[in-house]
Amino acid sequence: MLSISKNTIYSGLFFFFVLNSIFVLRPFRNTIAADIGTADLTFFLFLVVLVMLLVNPIYSFIVSKSSQKNIVPYIYGFFILNLLVFLSLNSYFPNSSAVKATFYVWYNVFNFFLVAIFWAMTVNSFNLERAKVFFGLISACGSLGASFGGLLVSNYLYDKENLSLVVTIISILLAIYFSSRVERQEQVFKGDSSTFKQVFEQFTQIKENPLIRNFIFYAFIWTCLSTALWFFQLEIINNFTNDSAVKTQIFGRADSMVPIITLATQLLLTSYFLSSKYLGIRFVLTMYGVLFTVAFLGVSGYFSEYLLSASGITLFLILQGTMRPFEYGLNKPAREAVFTTLSTKEKYKSTVFIDTFTNRFGDATGGLLFNSLLSFGLLLYAAPLAIIPLAIFLINLGWSISKDIDPVNSK
Repeated sequence: MLSISKNTIYSGLFFFFVLNSIFVLRPFRNTIAADIGTADLTFFLFLVVLVMLLVNPIYSFIVSKSSQKNIVPYIYGFFILNLLVFLSLNSYFPNSSAVKATFYVWYNVFNFFLVAIFWAMTVNSFNLERAKVFFGLISACGSLGASFGGLLVSNYLYDKENLSLVVTIISILLAIYFSSRVERQEQVFKGDSSTFKQVFEQFTQIKENPLIRNFIFYAFIWTCLSTALWFFQLEIINNFTNDSAVKTQIFGRADSMVPIITLATQLLLTSYFLSSKYLGIRFVLTMYGVLFTVAFLGVSGYFSEYLLSASGITLFLILQGTMRPFEYGLNKPAREAVFTTLSTKEKYKSTVFIDTFTNRFGDATGGLLFNSLLSFGLLLYAAPLAIIPLAIFLINLGWSISKDIDPVNSK
């Protein structure tokens, strides 16, 4: 039986404050998304993709010139400066649509870089076997932080955006502190490579490593499905209310409830599933497509008025309480456990590229898919059914790529 190390404890506290900072702002981001509407939201998602494409080479260059101990202070410190700018803008232009739209795009970059860098640091501190045992516990600490952030917004901060920004800054500072307490073999990535190679090294790694290529494809498909499903959920919320404060409370309620379910999954199931001789990583990767299939059937039933037609909020909470706990409780720890087998540079560059650009490109494509189906004349109850074949394809993809990464269950 492996014992809990200081690295596990400090990584858990690191993740607590990372997700707390993200979830304090998440309901406000979701409200902006709902107010923008699904018809126009795809445009903003493609803006996020463009920003990610521009930012990733810059991030790659910074990593190449930095030691591991400086990556978190540099990147997280940059986001703190951004938060101070938004605090000033909100004070002078509290109702500006331009500020809100900019915040929406910025949050999606902020959100995924914070989490991606956390996991890049963490997978470099554990091997595969310890990852299978302890990544569930570390993820559970993050769920506690997320739940705490959701509770703060749902009960106190739902109409106090500036105070939420201050709370986020404090939380990020604490994340930086606990990151510095994690022991790892420090490495400076400087070398003889040219600046051009350092900036675009992620793409070289993708070309040379089939495991990374497979995961890019997998990440693109599941994020495409996830965003399409999210758009349907936004339609459910907009059908329920037009009041922005009510929307923020509903999103805050979900963000306080879902992490608790995720926490239970992480504490009780993650280690068992990943280490199981009969389940393992293969089961987790393939099960995602099954859940998406059931979710789209549920959405179709709601809009066709055959299932939960009188209670859209109930269906919204059911979907949130199923899909997100599976992602953060099982699928994400499974993927990160696999990433422990990569080289140090691949952990800091290619995995961050997957978690930022690839995921955001999948998001934008999912939004485009949703709007395209409606543009072709499909009604809201028929469009989810048209997406189900993609979910079935994800089942097959997860089954196929897990052959090379889960040798226990590959026979």
